[in-house]
Amino acid sequence: MIVNQKAVLSKYAVDNGFTNLVFFIDDGVSGVTFNRPNFNRIIAEIETGNVEKVIIKDMSRFGCDYLKVGYYMEIFIERDVHYIAINDGVDSAKRNNDVTPF
Repeated sequence: MIVNQKAVLSKYAVDNGFTNLVFFIDDGVSGVTFNRPNFNRIIAEIETGNVEKVIIKDMSRFGCDYLKVGYYMEIFIERDVHYIAINDGVDSAKRNNDVTPF
């Protein structure tokens, strides 16, 4: 499964001209918990300003608790980290674009 996710992410990055890829993988650790070694590592890297962009296959791969996922998305916004969830069509660079009030 991780191999397929990496392939999807790599293809997306190459197709969109993103370079210097670093994968943060917590294989075998449930997304129910946010206390995952590489998840904690990427958050630390974001907090120190070392990450410009986070690309995930879909939001469920980031975490299963959508309230906490939203919390971390707000941290990304505060730190000016561009995040993309490929399968969910989420792109923070477009968050204020194409919004139609209803």
